[in-house]
Amino acid sequence: MIGYPEEWLKQIPAEVFGCLIPGELRIVVFPGNGHVNGGAHWDISSDLVPNELRIPNTRIWVEMAKEKGVLYIVRVWRRND
Repeated sequence: MIGYPEEWLKQIPAEVFGCLIPGELRIVVFPGNGHVNGGAHWDISSDLVPNELRIPNTRIWVEMAKEKGVLYIVRVWRRND
């Protein structure tokens, strides 16, 4: 398995897609890249995302970590760009 450098996982662009399941939020990681220019969709616990950032199309940063070969999101914050 090819690993990613740790610094690549510290600040990844994403956008909020919406709430599809109670307690979960769908985000698009790397919007505008891959999957027919739509990025990669991830369903995460809504507890990871502050209330004010749960609105669809909100641009966010995510920090990921890897444990036993599995990537998971550990932190979410607002993008100001």
